[in-house]
Amino acid sequence: MDTMKIGSNNHRNTLERIIEKLDIGESEMVLKDKTDNLLRSIGTEEVPLKIDDAQLICKEINKILEEKNIDLIIDPEDLLNSRRYEAKEKVEEYIAELDKHKKQKDYIIDSDDLDDIEFLLNEYDLMDKKIKAYEIIGGIYFNSRNYEKEYEYMCKAWELTTRYPKRKLNYRIMIKLANNYIDRGKYQDAITLYQKALLNVDNIPEKYLIHLYYNYALAYYRLKMYSPSLEIISDLLRYTERKDYDLWRMAYNLQGVCYFEMGNYESALSSYNNALQVLTFTGYSDIKYLIYGNIAEAYLRLKDVNRAYKYLDAILKDKVELDKDSDNYSVTCRQLAICYESLGKLEEAEEYYKESLEYAKRNVQQDYVYKNILSLIELSKKMQDNNICQIIEQYNDDIVFGMKSNNDSSLIFKCLKTYVDNKEYDRFEKLIDNIIKYQGGESK
Repeated sequence: MDTMKIGSNNHRNTLERIIEKLDIGESEMVLKDKTDNLLRSIGTEEVPLKIDDAQLICKEINKILEEKNIDLIIDPEDLLNSRRYEAKEKVEEYIAELDKHKKQKDYIIDSDDLDDIEFLLNEYDLMDKKIKAYEIIGGIYFNSRNYEKEYEYMCKAWELTTRYPKRKLNYRIMIKLANNYIDRGKYQDAITLYQKALLNVDNIPEKYLIHLYYNYALAYYRLKMYSPSLEIISDLLRYTERKDYDLWRMAYNLQGVCYFEMGNYESALSSYNNALQVLTFTGYSDIKYLIYGNIAEAYLRLKDVNRAYKYLDAILKDKVELDKDSDNYSVTCRQLAICYESLGKLEEAEEYYKESLEYAKRNVQQDYVYKNILSLIELSKKMQDNNICQIIEQYNDDIVFGMKSNNDSSLIFKCLKTYVDNKEYDRFEKLIDNIIKYQGGESK
């Protein structure tokens, strides 16, 4: 049976190091007889540590770590093999460095560091550190908008959580993985994951549950299934009221968008105004102008042009002050374009669609690149303007990548048809070659 010496004079024993480092007092532990005797013996005499005793001590320590919301798991093997725990500490240093880069918005991951981490993780089979490292690496790829690489690492982390099925931090990883499905257009996959998690809803901490509900509703909205989205939003509003103001505001805005898509414009306006009301608690920001855009669009559907202009003018008045590096900027420009197109001001609409497209590209918002190109294709038909062919060619790679990542070919076919309609056969052939290349084939 595996044993080690507690209180050895040759090296500082691992258990004592863990307890001191994590600032766990003996009084915090629910001391059973064996645990009590083992802990009291530290530093006073040599006591053989057996695997059963190690499991008992780890169970007590991990319970405290979860209560303190410390993202760490101590395995019995850590106590039985001091080198394993030292490897864990080394991996923790790498993870801290990765987290530092993430906070500093430095999204370049050193391949040598990655190799060193993987070696230590695999050499000692450090399951809990694998989960944490993969989550951090996935987060870096998320921030750099590399959703395919984010998926690779979040998927690895999620698969490993089965080793610790009762760990509440697992829900954080699940939410990130499901959000990745949404970012990549895999809405049904996200819904399936949320539904699986909600089978144990009583076990989900509220701080994770509210994010789960919001993204669950968002996935249904993206599938144009507005009724189930609204049902989930009703539950979400009860959880978030005066607790998480950002999600509270987002829930009202999403509720308004669902009502809008269902043609219930009065209810949409009510929800949007509730979202603005929540902003009074947190202070106004660029988000206010997104809501203004939604309100203007709703008033246009109600044929109330004067009120629509009131909100459009408010956006334009402060537009120059908005943060162009924010995702919100391209969305706000798109809202202006949609409203001006509804008003029949096609040149202004074209200007703002193009501006939205430019900043969506700059900020790696693939879904808005896709939407704006579609809108410009449709607008070009109204304006009888073949300038659209130059735009399609300029964003050729984005168009093809969007087809691959979202499994949606509608934009590709519209682009091809636009080339044919304008007798742009060379551009047509170039786009076909690009499609073949992205699908893994060879173009001529």
